[in-house]
Amino acid sequence: MRTLLMLLGMLCLTAQAAEGQDHTLTVNGEQRSYRLFVPAPATAAPRPLLLVLHGGLGNAAQVERSTAMNSVASAAGFMVAYPNGTGGRLLRHQRTWNAGQCCGRAAKEQVDDVAFIQAMLVAIDQQQALDATRVYATGHSNGAMLSYRLACELPGVFAAIVPVAGTLTVDDCPGAHTTAVLHIHGSADSHVPFNGGVGANAIAGVHYRGVRDSLQLLAAARGCGNAQPAQTLADGSTLTRWQCPQAPVQLRLVPGGEHVWPGGHSRRNRRHFGGNFSASQAVWDFAQSFTSTGRSAWVH
Repeated sequence: MRTLLMLLGMLCLTAQAAEGQDHTLTVNGEQRSYRLFVPAPATAAPRPLLLVLHGGLGNAAQVERSTAMNSVASAAGFMVAYPNGTGGRLLRHQRTWNAGQCCGRAAKEQVDDVAFIQAMLVAIDQQQALDATRVYATGHSNGAMLSYRLACELPGVFAAIVPVAGTLTVDDCPGAHTTAVLHIHGSADSHVPFNGGVGANAIAGVHYRGVRDSLQLLAAARGCGNAQPAQTLADGSTLTRWQCPQAPVQLRLVPGGEHVWPGGHSRRNRRHFGGNFSASQAVWDFAQSFTSTGRSAWVH
C-alpha cells in the first residue's frame, strides 16, 4: 500500500510539472495574465517560444489541456505561453480576443491585445532564456484570428504563425511579409466557414472572410504566385502551397473537419474529428525552422 501511495504521489508531481505556471502583468492600467510552460530539464541555452491563443469563450488553462501542446514542447524543448483574453462581466473565465471584427467584449471595448502580447513577450524575455528569433504563434478560432493580427501589426516579431479554424478579421495586413503562415481548417466548419460568411452554428454572428481569400490577401501582399494544386497527405488532410519568394503561405485542409483542434483532447473534438492528424504536432513541425529579426522588432 505504501509503495502504491508513493507511486500515486510521483504521478501527481509529474502531472503538476507538465503544466504551465500562472503569471500576471499590468498593461494599460489593466491586470492581464498568462500561463508559461518551461519544459524540463532546466537549461541556460535560449529556448524557442510558442504562443497558444485560446478560442472565443475559452481560457489559458482550457487550451493548455485541450491542445496537449506541453507534450510536444517537452519532446522538442520549447516553451509555451498561454495568454488569457478578456473575460465576461459575469463569466470571467469565458474570455475573448480583440482580433479586429471579432470577438465579444474584447472587440466591443477595443481591448489592446496586441500591446498585451508585446508586453508579455518582454516579461518572458526578462524571466527566461528566450531565443527571440524563434517566437511563434498559433491559436484556435478567435485565437487564430488574433495570431493573424499579431503578424500583421508586429512585423518581424513572429517567425511563423499557424492559425487553426480562424480567419483574417482585420481589413488588411501590411506587416506580415516575412512571417511564415500555415493555416489549418476543417472543410465542414460550421462556426467559421471555410468559404466565408456567417456560420450556421456561429456564436459571434460575424460575416467572416473566406480562408482562401485570407491567404490570397497575404500571398498577394508578399508577391507570391498562384496556389499550387492541393497535395493529399498520408493522414488524409490536403496541403496547398502558394508560390512565394520568401516566407511561405500554406493551407492544411481537413476534409469533413468541424470547428475543433484536430487531434485535441476534448469531448467535442472526439465527436467531430475522427482522423489521425495532430494539429499540435503540425504546428511545431511547420514553425520550428523559421527565424525572425528578434528583439529589435519588439518595441516600436
